[in-house]
Amino acid sequence: MKKIYILIFMLSTFLMTSQNNINFDASSMAGTTTPPGWSGFMNVSNKPADGGAYQFGSSWGLADLVALVDTGANTVTLKPNRIGDTNIYWQTPGVLEGNKIMDASIYIEDDGLAGTSFSFNGEVISNTLNSTGLSVNYFYTAFIKVFAPDYSSFTAYTNPLAVGNFTIALDASQSSAGQHIQYGFEVIGVNINSDPSFNTDYDNLGSIVIGPNTALSVDESVINQFSVYPNPTQNVWTLQTNNQNIIKIDLFDMLGKLVSTILPNTNEVKIDASSLVKGLYFARISSNNGVNTVKLIKN
Repeated sequence: MKKIYILIFMLSTFLMTSQNNINFDASSMAGTTTPPGWSGFMNVSNKPADGGAYQFGSSWGLADLVALVDTGANTVTLKPNRIGDTNIYWQTPGVLEGNKIMDASIYIEDDGLAGTSFSFNGEVISNTLNSTGLSVNYFYTAFIKVFAPDYSSFTAYTNPLAVGNFTIALDASQSSAGQHIQYGFEVIGVNINSDPSFNTDYDNLGSIVIGPNTALSVDESVINQFSVYPNPTQNVWTLQTNNQNIIKIDLFDMLGKLVSTILPNTNEVKIDASSLVKGLYFARISSNNGVNTVKLIKN
């Protein structure tokens, strides 16, 4: 995959008919990759304190993400990354917090879904993941990503991993033949020192446990659909919704510092990024239907 992505993030839980309901299955061997089934990918960046520059992206083993797939219990457990390489590039001896931001994705890629209507479903059984003592807060979502044929760009439809059932749905108009379709989970945060002396501290950071969705339906009373473009941007992000007014947007940097607050009460908002430093940001979007968070990139 190329290192630079043009991203359009959408938070989506909306009603659809005549679709293929894909429920989380730890033992699934679906997909068009070789071999099929669950795969891993990692994007690595410097921490904000070190400039936040993107470093590289590559395929990554599930155990190293860390994504613990339990086929017996039919669950996946997502935990903070803990790379075993003791090089100073990754971690400093005697320090709990590592030296990189790890953007870890566990997913199934199934290009046969392109141009079809389908949903990705699951249940967040528990979420105890926390950022206690760390300089950067964790960010985590379920997603469907629609990649261009050459993987140069993608559109991501995401749902926060709050405890309870979730459904992310696409209709046939949102992808086309030749594109690549991925669905799965993403966790972003600092890596943790792999020295055994930090095992207790690591366990105290918690985890997210996900299983199948036990109620394959979408409540129309909580419909939320947002789009943000262009993303990355150098100047302005435009955020739109087609079914509700945006009451408030809080923009945070990777350290969790509030950068700005906007009170638009409209369905289209422009967020000025021209004066921001390059890096990763999070917009917390409040509407009449609830609160969601979207990832933004300033380049």
